[in-house]
Amino acid sequence: MVDQLIRISFVLLARFIVWIRPLLPAVCFIFLWSTVLLTVWSFFKNIRQGIENVRQMHRIPCANCRYATNTHLLKCSVQPTAAFSEEAIGCQDFENADATPSTAVGLTSF
Repeated sequence: MVDQLIRISFVLLARFIVWIRPLLPAVCFIFLWSTVLLTVWSFFKNIRQGIENVRQMHRIPCANCRYATNTHLLKCSVQPTAAFSEEAIGCQDFENADATPSTAVGLTSF
């Protein structure tokens, strides 16, 4: 019984190979180019996502803030939990470290 089942499956497999043989170049061509196109698309998609992540990270103002301490123990003296993270975007306590004290307060010199 099992021997007959194996013989039948081999006969069917042989007939299937004979039937599909003329189509193999087209199938391989489509498979190859689909793989190439999906790889290129994935590459550019990852590049675009990486650029978006870099732009998001550059919106974090902590590196130029007066209250940033540049230590790993206390990153910011005003908001230590949000410092150098996406929560710091639009921080209300941000003051530019390069600004002089008179411009930081909003006063102008005469």
